[in-house]
Amino acid sequence: MSDLVRRRPFLAVVALALFLGLCFQGTRGLWEPDEGRYTNVALQMLHTGDFISLRRNEESLHFTKPPVTYWTIAASVTAFGRTEWAVRLPMALAFAFTVALVFQLGKRFVPDKPWLPALIYATSPVPFLAANSVNTDTMLAATEALAVFFYVRERFGGGSLRWLDAMWAGFGLAFLTKGPPSLLPLLAILVFEISQGRSRRLLRPLGLLAFAVIGFGWFLVVIRRHPGLLDFFLGHEVYARIATDKLKRFPQWYGPFVVFVPTLVLGSLPWLAAALPRLVTRWKTRGAMPDELRFLWFWLALPLLVFSLSRSRLPLYLLPLFVPVSLLLGRALSQCRWRPLAVGLLTLWVVLLLGVKYGVAVYRSDKDARTFAAQLSPMLPGHPRHLMFVEDMTRNGLNLYFDSDIQRLSFKPRPKMLSDSSYDRTLAEALGQHQSQRVFIMKREMEGYFLTEVRNAGKAPVLLGVIPEIRGRADRERVVYTTATDFPDSGRK
Repeated sequence: MSDLVRRRPFLAVVALALFLGLCFQGTRGLWEPDEGRYTNVALQMLHTGDFISLRRNEESLHFTKPPVTYWTIAASVTAFGRTEWAVRLPMALAFAFTVALVFQLGKRFVPDKPWLPALIYATSPVPFLAANSVNTDTMLAATEALAVFFYVRERFGGGSLRWLDAMWAGFGLAFLTKGPPSLLPLLAILVFEISQGRSRRLLRPLGLLAFAVIGFGWFLVVIRRHPGLLDFFLGHEVYARIATDKLKRFPQWYGPFVVFVPTLVLGSLPWLAAALPRLVTRWKTRGAMPDELRFLWFWLALPLLVFSLSRSRLPLYLLPLFVPVSLLLGRALSQCRWRPLAVGLLTLWVVLLLGVKYGVAVYRSDKDARTFAAQLSPMLPGHPRHLMFVEDMTRNGLNLYFDSDIQRLSFKPRPKMLSDSSYDRTLAEALGQHQSQRVFIMKREMEGYFLTEVRNAGKAPVLLGVIPEIRGRADRERVVYTTATDFPDSGRK
């Protein structure tokens, strides 16, 4: 190992995390739907100047996630411009920050090699890949790790009880990042403390106040501002995700085996493969489990159990659990000697991770908003103020490239939720409004219905062009229209 790694392991592992997080970060466009949606909401904040109410466009609210991730994206775009690199920068920094926290936690749980759990986290596929996309889970992993770090400083480090106040504040920030799932590590802490007969000391008035103000302050403001939002939060965001199959996210009884087991196993390679023989040996020869190890298993097992019982399951839900996973693997591997062969294999693994990242960056996907924008741009008669998708997937990421309002139109009115509705308004409603510089995008099979609606509204449709599907499938191509009144010069195209 180099002198830097030997003498400054903390700086070395954080530098590696920054390198992994930032390399090729702006090479590819935003991928729909998640990256585009999160980015669009953040850009709407900058457009409207409203950093409290979350919107996809001027017509529709979007409260599926609390605001912390959107705030960080908006701040980064303000500082560094409207680029994919700036949009993804907060995720890369949150990834590196989590690695730094894992190092600090490693001082308690793997004192001989505190850098090892941090290295495991930085080079595990799931944390690495998540750091290179726009999502809320990377930010959640950082805020949860921060809260647990404060707890560990008091519980296992002999620190002041003030660290527990900081823990509650940290969980308040985590709650403001992703709501109820952020409290699962707190559940593990509570159960662990109850098992030790020490739970009452957690009830710190100052800490609880900090948690309430930080965690619930924004929720109280938006619930007061938008009547009916509390029902949305409790019904759609809590009950529907936990107890129903409404979201269609592997709700079957075998869902955890399909989603979570591969995520944990493949997502912690190659470290799990290296540690597995030692984990088996320690299990066979297990004796009294020390408190530190017992807490790590509580931290991993209880949230995993709750996620498995819930009927909405996605791989990134487990991203914060890779912190205790890394600490457990670090403990198992702490006695291993780092021979030149191991260092060489790790170097090859890092190169492989970067190769995967580069391959993803140059992969041509029909979900790439930058590619779609490049196809759309030459046919536009001017700057589009509104990009309207008619009965089609809404490409929210186009806001980054065109600075346009993105909407989804329906031919027929349907029930709408207060937030996260399946459409923004009907095509007839849109045509009835006095707006200009609108562009309508739809699949080829919707073209006839669209033309009928436009003519019934007394407007002249103007075909701007056709966007082919990236793999040449004619049934997936999009047609692009405007009207003669939206762009008065468009009739000449």
